[in-house]
Amino acid sequence: MLRRREIWSYAAGDFGFNTVWQSIELYLLFYYIRQLGIAPAVASSIFLAGAAADWLMDMLVGVFADRLAARVPLGAWVSIGGPLSVLILCATFAPPPVPAGYVPWYALITYLALRCAYGIGNIPYGALTARISADPVDHLRLTGARMQAAATGGLVAAAVYAMFPAGGGSGAAFSLGAPLLAGLAVPTFFATTFGTRIRVAPVRSPDREVGRALAGALALLTRSAALRRLIATILAVGLAVSLINVSLLFVFDRIGAQRWGYYAALLPALSLLVTTPLWTQAASRIGQVSTLRIAAALMFTAALLGIIGHGIAATLASVSVVIIASQGVSVMFWSLVPATVAACERDGTAAGYAAQVYAAATIARKLAQAFATQVLAFTLIVPAFPVLGGVAMAALFALLCAVFYSPLEGPSPAHST
Repeated sequence: MLRRREIWSYAAGDFGFNTVWQSIELYLLFYYIRQLGIAPAVASSIFLAGAAADWLMDMLVGVFADRLAARVPLGAWVSIGGPLSVLILCATFAPPPVPAGYVPWYALITYLALRCAYGIGNIPYGALTARISADPVDHLRLTGARMQAAATGGLVAAAVYAMFPAGGGSGAAFSLGAPLLAGLAVPTFFATTFGTRIRVAPVRSPDREVGRALAGALALLTRSAALRRLIATILAVGLAVSLINVSLLFVFDRIGAQRWGYYAALLPALSLLVTTPLWTQAASRIGQVSTLRIAAALMFTAALLGIIGHGIAATLASVSVVIIASQGVSVMFWSLVPATVAACERDGTAAGYAAQVYAAATIARKLAQAFATQVLAFTLIVPAFPVLGGVAMAALFALLCAVFYSPLEGPSPAHST
């Protein structure tokens, strides 16, 4: 059983990472379209290009982190990639120092750099869960604490952006908010690095060329049914979660209540902070997969009701329930990753797979985010298609996946020793 201090030292890193993630998922597309004037199709393509880069970058980081695990602790990667990502976030939200015609190119370059830096720190950070402890109870506790710290980071980010004026095309909420968040985030990465200890030593990876190691990591997807099920779940669930997040400001902008969008942006982090203990308690009683199914069903139902409702109050109510349910599916799919790591490492090959499995999971999550921007761009081009209609369809897809192609679940926490 891990000590509380180490659990929260680990969780601290996700405070920092989530200031970056929430900035990307909740605000960046809106900033590109409304503040920089980039066309929706171009802005969503920038996100898609970032997802394509992630396929290579994140898997490379996973391969190198696993290969070098005996010499370079996973926490060291966190101390490099974390601070670098928040510094590049400042450049991403800074007024572009280029002529208007080159603004989309500036946005693309800074976004690609941001995703690469984020992957360098976040992939090894996620893999730490499987290396700090082998106990499924600890995995659930680490994930719950991590989600609460992430919620706090997201809540702080939303509050910071809401403090500054956002209207008039000035983008002050972002250009002033990002540096403030960077100052708050940097110390948290070092708290994770120096406050955690590796107890589950990886099996020594075979000495292979990087190209062959990368090919082996990609082959893992075809070899492991457990990994395929996890990736399918994350793609389906991540699409629904990302779609509600990237759509929030646009949902309220469409009904003429843009400022309410900034207030609503506080809800994802606030609900995650409040409901994470409830979701983890439910999982400890009925299982992670069952909890995942319940949360997906609730998300689908609330999104459907949101299509029917009208006005700020009805929209806010339906969006709130959708967001609460989305936190449940998020907590569940991340808590299911260690079981997949264990399944892959029972493969019989002499290699550790923690960072590579987390890389694959994170790639799927980022790809889902990119697909969500494509769906949102479609709703902006075709206003008759309701944004919450897209969320409902995505949530239904996630529910069907959780029912008919559910991810591997580890031993029930209630029966673990």
